[in-house]
Amino acid sequence: MKEIRNIQIVIRPVEGREGEYVAYYEAESLQATFSVRLKDSIFGALALHAFAEMIRKTYGKNYKSGEIDFVVSEEAMSLKSKVLLDVLSYQHAACA
Repeated sequence: MKEIRNIQIVIRPVEGREGEYVAYYEAESLQATFSVRLKDSIFGALALHAFAEMIRKTYGKNYKSGEIDFVVSEEAMSLKSKVLLDVLSYQHAACA
């Protein structure tokens, strides 16, 4: 298994649902994917933050830093919610 320094949470748009996204984390050791579906809003930001914190607390010890990198797909670059963008831009601080 390759060593990854930070936890990676990928964000992609939900097909056919404008303003909705799915954020997911792949737990290789369990051969499972954990995800949350969220909207481009303050509530989506709260959901993303809670999801990232849950993943960090549960799986952070398996990574060198325990920090989170959000990997935003090009299709998801149309996010409009300032609060959601803040969660993404403060990826390490928001989940500490």
